[in-house]
Amino acid sequence: MAESHVVSGLVSKRSEVAGQIASYQSEIQRLQHALSHIDGTIKLFSPEYDLRTVKSKRTNTRNQYFAQGEAQRMTLDLMREKQAAMCSREIADALIKRKGIEATPAIVARIQKNILAVLHRLVTRRILREVDASGERGVMQWEII
Repeated sequence: MAESHVVSGLVSKRSEVAGQIASYQSEIQRLQHALSHIDGTIKLFSPEYDLRTVKSKRTNTRNQYFAQGEAQRMTLDLMREKQAAMCSREIADALIKRKGIEATPAIVARIQKNILAVLHRLVTRRILREVDASGERGVMQWEII
């Protein structure tokens, strides 16, 4: 009996993923069509221009939970208040609580990844330093220098 619930859940998930793939494929086709028009317009004005020399720009998606620089400011404020070494999960949990964000596993993982990027940037700028956690394997903590 449990198998029917598992199978129906997997069929539902498969349907969702297939729908996302179809949506992204249509978006890719739309963008390719727009790109071909832009290429044609470039060739109209400059027929000798080599389009292979044009590099693609990387697109960044903004974090929907923090404004620009807010995660870094809140992380530093939190660490100043605690005055102790903290791991990224502790920081993420505290920031989620402060912002009043619903803490689903996916959201926690996304915010923790964002916090890790912030921590590494602050280490590079010599504002924080990494500290080995007390005996916990694979856990890194950070503290303000």
